[in-house]
Amino acid sequence: MTTLNDADISAAIVRGKLIKNGDARQISGASYELRLGNVYYDLTESDHPIPVKPGQDILIKPGHRVVLITYEEFEVPHNVLAHVVSKGSLFSIGLSPVATYADPGFSGNLGIVTQNVSDKYILLPQLEPIAKADFTQLTGNVNRPYRGQHGFHTRIWPIKYQLQKSYAEVARDPRVQSEKEEGYRLLPQATATVLRDLERRRVSTDAAILLVVILNAVSVFLVGSEFFTNVQGLVGNLVASAITFFFTLYINRKR
Repeated sequence: MTTLNDADISAAIVRGKLIKNGDARQISGASYELRLGNVYYDLTESDHPIPVKPGQDILIKPGHRVVLITYEEFEVPHNVLAHVVSKGSLFSIGLSPVATYADPGFSGNLGIVTQNVSDKYILLPQLEPIAKADFTQLTGNVNRPYRGQHGFHTRIWPIKYQLQKSYAEVARDPRVQSEKEEGYRLLPQATATVLRDLERRRVSTDAAILLVVILNAVSVFLVGSEFFTNVQGLVGNLVASAITFFFTLYINRKR
């Protein structure tokens, strides 16, 4: 097997191979620099493509997984394998690194899946360099070249939703803790610690309020002169306090 150099890549593109709409200026060393096209997928929100207008940037929200579709269209011969890696400049701004490939026989635009792991919104202009592709010439044609349609051409990105589960569906798994604890695990340790402390303070505050109400009711009872009236007042205050306490507790848990 042989890795094609810049001259080999350029000659193949002239013959209509490797990349249909290739630009010789994108060739360097032994790779071709792939650029961003005018459509992408935001897998966090949908599996359908999002087209962008001329001059409009692609928006990647914090924490979102996206598929960046290349401007270039591949035309991989049956005796060539293309390796694709994302550019380090994208990793430096918060996009997860990507390594993928295009099988022998693959034809069309390539989708590069990445995630914005930063807390910033990222805007990528069209034709922004996003990855590099190198091409390995095999010892011969493969017996089973790539067949079928790429997700971009079907207009729906293939997502295996059956592998994704809600908390309710995995709650009985012994490896899964309470929904609250699982939520805390997603947060930075410092943030989770602050939230746990606030929750403990809330419970203490609710208990203190209930205690004050009870003490107030008892004091009213003790200073009164009519026994049965005081008993009724005490019971009424205690019931009202209990209802208020449990209602407040319910509302706080719902939040």
